Amino acid sequence: AGMGAGVVGPALAAYTAPLICNTAVPAWHEGYREMPFVFVGSGAAAAGGMGMITAPVRQAGPARRAAMAGSALENTALMAMERRMGMIAEPYQQGRGGMLMRTAKALTIGGAVGALVGGRSRTVSAIAGAALVAGSACTRFGVFKAGQDSAADPKYTVVPQRQRIRDRERAAAQEGGDGGEQSGQVPAGT
Repeated sequence: AGMGAGVVGPALAAYTAPLICNTAVPAWHEGYREMPFVFVGSGAAAAGGMGMITAPVRQAGPARRAAMAGSALENTALMAMERRMGMIAEPYQQGRGGMLMRTAKALTIGGAVGALVGGRSRTVSAIAGAALVAGSACTRFGVFKAGQDSAADPKYTVVPQRQRIRDRERAAAQEGGDGGEQSGQVPAGT
């Protein structure tokens, strides 16, 4: 059962990311490359945290390692996603979604540090584990709220659409001429 869970666990932890990224919600759709890694890292951090809470300290080594690896993966993927998304990442940094994401980052990093240094203390291990579980919940709610905020503000749809149109027009002009035939437009007089 453990081997089977190890094989299918990452896919199960990641499957909600492609589902939400396959929508018209700008903050979710544009995060399609990194979102599965965010969710898998968040899930691993939460699972490690729960293991740290429930397992005897002597037996919680694998849970601590999973928590630290999950925290690193989640935060690295979030930084890459926000950098790549540009303006569309604003809902992850502002408003209620931004507040939840900052809280998640603080709890997840704090929990990982607690997992690293508190290996022999039952109290530190339990507090770090609780921080990791709470951080994972904040990540999920932060992603949800950021998506809602991006869907409510038309600038996250209109500005990128206009930029894509300008980029296509520039590319067509560089390929030779006005790009009318290449863009599917019929030249005048035909």
